[in-house]
Amino acid sequence: MLAKRFIILIPLFTVFQLFSLNSPVLRCISVNQNGSITFNWSKPTDVNGFKSYYIYRSNSSATSFVLIDSLFNINQLTYIDVNVNGNIQSYYYYITSRTLSNSSVVPSDTLQSIHLTVTNTANGIANLTWNHIHYPLLPSSSGKYHIFRKNGVLSNWFKIDSTNLLQYFDTINVCRDSVYYRVEIYDNTGCTSVSSVDKKLFEDVIAPLSFGIDSVSVDINTSKVLIGWHPSTSSDVKGYIICHGTPCIALDTIWGKLTSSYIDILFNPCNAAQGYKIAVFDSCFNTSLFSNTHNTIFLSSNYYKCENKINLSWTPYTNMQNGLGGYRIMYSKNGGNYSILATVPNNILTYEISNLQDSTLYCFYIQAFNVGNTITSSSCVKCYNVLKSISPDVLYIKTVSVVGENQIEIKLLTNPAIFVKAYQLYRSESLSGIYDLITSLPYTNLANYSYTDYNVNTSSKVYYYKFLVLDSCSNQGKSSNIAHSILLNGKIYDSYTNQLIWTDYGDWAGNVDKYEIYRSINGFFDLNPIAYITSSIPGTIYQYLDDVKDFINNDGKFRYYILAREKANLINNFVEISSSNEVEIVQQPEMYVPNAFSPSGVNKIFKPVSVFMSNDNYIFQIYNRYGQIVFETNNPEIGWDGKFLNNFVNQGVYYFIIRYSMPNKAIKQKQGSVTVLF
Repeated sequence: MLAKRFIILIPLFTVFQLFSLNSPVLRCISVNQNGSITFNWSKPTDVNGFKSYYIYRSNSSATSFVLIDSLFNINQLTYIDVNVNGNIQSYYYYITSRTLSNSSVVPSDTLQSIHLTVTNTANGIANLTWNHIHYPLLPSSSGKYHIFRKNGVLSNWFKIDSTNLLQYFDTINVCRDSVYYRVEIYDNTGCTSVSSVDKKLFEDVIAPLSFGIDSVSVDINTSKVLIGWHPSTSSDVKGYIICHGTPCIALDTIWGKLTSSYIDILFNPCNAAQGYKIAVFDSCFNTSLFSNTHNTIFLSSNYYKCENKINLSWTPYTNMQNGLGGYRIMYSKNGGNYSILATVPNNILTYEISNLQDSTLYCFYIQAFNVGNTITSSSCVKCYNVLKSISPDVLYIKTVSVVGENQIEIKLLTNPAIFVKAYQLYRSESLSGIYDLITSLPYTNLANYSYTDYNVNTSSKVYYYKFLVLDSCSNQGKSSNIAHSILLNGKIYDSYTNQLIWTDYGDWAGNVDKYEIYRSINGFFDLNPIAYITSSIPGTIYQYLDDVKDFINNDGKFRYYILAREKANLINNFVEISSSNEVEIVQQPEMYVPNAFSPSGVNKIFKPVSVFMSNDNYIFQIYNRYGQIVFETNNPEIGWDGKFLNNFVNQGVYYFIIRYSMPNKAIKQKQGSVTVLF
C-alpha cells in the first residue's frame, strides 16, 4: 500500500508542475473610431498547462464583471470588444488564464478605457477631463497623457501638449468650427492607450476693446476731417470701422491694430457738421459697439458791412474725452499767422467781431479744447474781405441744367474779390413773367456758386432764372443774364418710331453748338449720343424721330434726354453743358402665335413671336386634350419642342395659354390651340 501510494503521489506532483501557469499582464486599452475597444496584454512568462484566456468586462467599477469571451490561442495578445460604445462611456476589463484542468490563475490588473469629455466654457477655453487607465498608473506607463487636437472633421490630428493630470485647459483660436480632441498615454512595451474622441463647437464672439474717438477735427488747410483715436489694447485686433452720419453708415475700414487716425475725403465739414463713430473688429470680424458720436464743429458767420461787424456761431463739440474745456476763436489778417482772438466757456457758441479795418482780409476758425488742453478740434475756416459796398463786375449764369427728376441746378460765375451780402436767385415760368425770389446764396469768397432748385416740375415746364446782387448793406445791385432750362417731351410716333420734341437752351455767351440726343435701353443709357442737331436758333422747337425697330426684342421702354453743349467763344474761357429732363416712351407689346408646327419638320420649335415683350410675369403653358400640362416656361426665348417626358407627343391639337405684363403692369392673357404635325 505504501508503494502504491507512492506511485500515485508522484504523478500528481508531476501534473501540478506540468500545468503551473501565471497571468497575462494588460498593457494598453484604446477606444476605436466606431466605439469598439481594443486592448492588449503581454504573454504569460510561464505557459505550462495553458488552455485559454478568459476576458471579463464591467460597465463600472461598482458592478460585477461578466465573462465576455474565451481565447484559446496563447499567442493572441490583442482583443477588440465590438459590443460596446466607448465613445459614450468608459469600460473596465481584466483577463485571466485557465489551465488544462480548468483552474484559473490570479486575474490581471483591471484597465479602464479612457473616456474624454470636452466642455465649451463659452469664453474661448476648452475644458478637457478624462480618467486613468489604471490607478496608480502601471509601472510600465510613460506617466504622461498626450493631448491631440484637430479643427474640423477633415483636418489632421496634431499634438498640442502633455500632462500628468486628468484635466487640461486649451485656448481656442477659431472663429467658428468644431474642435476635436483625443488623449493618448504610452506604455514602455511599445503600445499606446487612446481615449474616446470628443468634440464641441467653438465660436469666437468676444469683441475687442474700444476706447472710442479722441476727437474729430477739420484740417484748416485742406478742409478735410481728421479722426483720431487711441488704438485698442486687445490682443486680437484687425482694424477699425468708421461710420458717418445719422443713422451711422459705414464709411471705411482701416486695417492695422496700431492705426490711430483717418482722413475723410468724402464729406465736406464746411457745409454741415459731420458726425462719426468708430468700432473695433478682430480676425473673426467680431465688432465692438460703435462709440459715442463725435461731430465736427460747423462754423457759421455773417459779415455786417453796414454795421462793420462779423458774427460767428458754431455747433457744439460733444463727447470730447476728459470733458470740454471751452472754445478759442482763432483769426488771421491778410493771410498772416493765426492767433487767439478770444477764449470762451464751453456753453458759449457765438462771438461778435466789431471795429473791422477796411480793405482787410479776415479769416476765422473755432478751436475746441478739452479739460487739460491735451485734445483740440477745429472747424473749417471762414474768411471775409472787408471792402466798401460795390457790385461785382461779373455776374453770369453759366448754365441751367436738369440734374434729376424735378431738380434744376443753376451755376453762377461772379467775381470773388467783390464782397456782397448775397446773390439772390429769382425764377419765372416765362421770359417776361413775374420773377419770384427762391433763395439767397451767401457770399463765400468763391467765383463759382451752384444751387439746386427742387420746387419745380421739370417734365412739364420751362423755368427762367436770374441773379440779383444784394450788397453788404442789403441794397439790390447788378442783375445777371436770364437763362432757362430745356423741356423735353416724347411720344410714340408709330409702332416702331419714337418722337422727341424739345425747347432750346438760353442763354449762353457762346450760343449752343449742338444738341446731343441720348437714349436708354433696358435701363442703361448709351455712353455716346444717338444723334446730333447743330441748329442753334433761339426760340426754336426741335424734334427728332428715333427708329427703334432694331430693338423689338427689348421690353419696349425707352428713356431719352437732350444735352446742349455751348459753343467755344472769346467772352469766357470755358464752355458749359445743359441737360434736359428725361422722358420715357413705352412701345406697346405685340404677339403672334403660330397655329401649327412640326417637331420633325423645318419649324421644330413652337413659341410666340413677340415684340417689345417684358419678361415680368411671363408664363407659357401647353395642355393636351385631357387638361394635362405638357410644357411650361417663364422664359420668352424658350419654346416647345413637341416633347412630353422626353418623348414626342401624338399628332393632334393642343392648347396654349400665354400670360404677360403690359407696360401699365396689367396682366394680359392670350390662349388658343396649335396643331402638332409629323
